[in-house]
Amino acid sequence: MLHRRTTLIASLALGILGTAGLASAQDNWPSKPIKFVVPAAPGGTNDVLGRHLQENLSKLLGQPVVMEYKAGAGGAIASQFVATQPADGYTFLLHGSGLVTVPLVQRKPLYDAMKDFVPVSLIGTSPMVLMTHPSTPPTLKEFVDYARANPGKLEWGASALGGVGQLAMEAFHGAAGIKNMVMVPFPGAGPSAQALLAGQTKYMLSTPSSATRGLVAEGKMRILGVSTAKRSPLLPDVPSIAEVVPGYDTETWFGLVARTGTPQPIVARMADAIAQTVTLPDIQEKIRSVNVVPQSGTQALGDILKKDHALWGKVVKEHNIVMD
Repeated sequence: MLHRRTTLIASLALGILGTAGLASAQDNWPSKPIKFVVPAAPGGTNDVLGRHLQENLSKLLGQPVVMEYKAGAGGAIASQFVATQPADGYTFLLHGSGLVTVPLVQRKPLYDAMKDFVPVSLIGTSPMVLMTHPSTPPTLKEFVDYARANPGKLEWGASALGGVGQLAMEAFHGAAGIKNMVMVPFPGAGPSAQALLAGQTKYMLSTPSSATRGLVAEGKMRILGVSTAKRSPLLPDVPSIAEVVPGYDTETWFGLVARTGTPQPIVARMADAIAQTVTLPDIQEKIRSVNVVPQSGTQALGDILKKDHALWGKVVKEHNIVMD
């Protein structure tokens, strides 16, 4: 009996010490540099947004925030890497819509976006824009009417097979009653836009950029609509696709997630630091300069993740989109 009592007391003591150690680690966080893993090469929107936040976050948290790049497999390599790191608040994933879409289309997913990660904070959202070649009808309504009446007669560009651009276009086709158009895949938004300029394709959905705005101003392509349910503050004069195709509503997002199991106080502190940073006028201006509407919030990102998972999961299933 004495031995059992001694063992019980020792176990309780170890449990208390373990809990105290975890609490101490959380209280002392961060005590070393924090990594933001980017699922692409330097220079992309994720990277640029992270660099805009980097300096102020480092000041608020008292430790350097460093960028680490792990490109490949549509972002799956970076996502899988972060999902296998310790859940201690020192490795975060700075991702976007591809976090959700990639495993949905993979035959053998490397991770589960909803189970392996927890939302930390939204950073911003961006509409996609329906860009068309000047040889097609000049207004959104006329374009949709023409496409409905001429199934199979137009080619459209996809900047990445299984990416959000392809899925959003399939959703657009379904909502608008457009059938049998010819998809032409490209290795990125740049080549896809070049094909549109050359007339090899006639339309595509992509995020807006300063380059595309310049081409629109020169009359080399048109922007007929934005993908969000309401007009975007980034392009207030461009109609929402939903004005002609009721119910259509998609957008891309950028945000920070952490491995599931990361202590909630750490998530909350990082989210608060991002919220403080994103409200700074100069940071807002920098974020808008890359065609992203600045936002923040853990719940806001969580809601988007759930919405995207349901929407894109349905599109993938309906169109039998599978990637090896």
